[in-house]
Amino acid sequence: MNSVKRLTVEMTADDLLAINNALNEVCHGPDAIPEWEFQTRIGLDRVMAKQTLGRIKAALDQVR
Repeated sequence: MNSVKRLTVEMTADDLLAINNALNEVCHGPDAIPEWEFQTRIGLDRVMAKQTLGRIKAALDQVR
């Protein structure tokens, strides 16, 4: 069984915004990382990266 490990980190809204923007660029930007090398370069597949991006966006919405 592969359990998800969770970690709590304190960040400012600016920290979250920077991470949101960077992850959005690698997932969706004009120079987005190609699918064949995405997991190697980022450490997780694009689907999981987009899920992470969604959680970051939700956290940003809470602090705005």
